[in-house]
Amino acid sequence: MFSNIEKNKWLQAVSYLLMGTMLMVTHIDNAKAKIHKKEPVSNTSSGNTQNSSVDVMDLSVLPAIKGNVKQYLPTPYGNLGGLLLNDGTQIMFSTMFGEAVKTFVRPGQEVTIRGLKARHLPLLQAFLIENQKGLTVQEDSPEAGFSPVPITGPDLFVQGQIAQLLHNLQGQVMGVVLKDGTVVYIRPSDIGKLGFDLQPGVSLFVRGMGSFTSMGKALQARLIGQTKDRMVELLQINAPPFGAPAGSPAYDYIPQ
Repeated sequence: MFSNIEKNKWLQAVSYLLMGTMLMVTHIDNAKAKIHKKEPVSNTSSGNTQNSSVDVMDLSVLPAIKGNVKQYLPTPYGNLGGLLLNDGTQIMFSTMFGEAVKTFVRPGQEVTIRGLKARHLPLLQAFLIENQKGLTVQEDSPEAGFSPVPITGPDLFVQGQIAQLLHNLQGQVMGVVLKDGTVVYIRPSDIGKLGFDLQPGVSLFVRGMGSFTSMGKALQARLIGQTKDRMVELLQINAPPFGAPAGSPAYDYIPQ
């Protein structure tokens, strides 16, 4: 028979053992509760795609063309709206897409472009562009508009011979590229007002609002003609007011 003291020690040891077991079980349950099974993430975008959007559409079924980039096709607002290849193919895309394209495609580089080809014109609306390093960029939202920053300042004046005509997605002439690379935009509704045909080799004198950046020179024609003293004035829609160019001493002057 155990003495009362021995019984008390034995009962105390058993109670400590039970308490320890309960604490251990509780700790294990809590640890299990913190473990979440991580579901595998499906990545449908190409490993070489630079933009962060997930590719939903299969663009590999679109026609592909390969060529060397001759020059950028900037807009009068200083955005990038297309490319011109050495073989004369005009590549069109939204200016929002152009923000991505200009970061990894340079004139003189080989590119592969997938998009919609015009039936009878050297024109392609691009949806995916691959550069010579194998990196690709895909159009996110071709329908999205772009709000250009208004340009204030004097008109640009250019002269030169037409190297190539530019077309819009409806197949209408919307401008020309001069032999020096300057891009001149003309609204299709104004083409009939010129009084002469736009053809390669024709000399042009043009004045209008535009931009001159590292991507090149581009302007929207306001005055245009085959000679400087006989220029046709075209309606300028939503033209910004004239003023001193940004950065000039008079730019910050506020009339009293």
